Amino acid sequence: MVKSTQQSDNERWDDEGGSQIAELARSFAIEELEETDRRILAFLGASVLSLWEELPDDARQKVLNRELVQRTFDESVVKARIARLFK
Repeated sequence: MVKSTQQSDNERWDDEGGSQIAELARSFAIEELEETDRRILAFLGASVLSLWEELPDDARQKVLNRELVQRTFDESVVKARIARLFK
């Protein structure tokens, strides 16, 4: 029964775009960032997930828009934005 539950959870994850999100995440050069920057990004990601239900639909769509995210991801911009958080 655990296997069927796990399978249905995996199928739901795929149906909701989870595998696409995982693939998109792998396409970024996150591992090239410093450990501190990776931790901050992990914190920000966890924060977004924690507040997901409270985010407006348009904000959710932007976060999950593959083309937009890929087009706007720039390591130097990410580092600059992280630095601005701590001013």
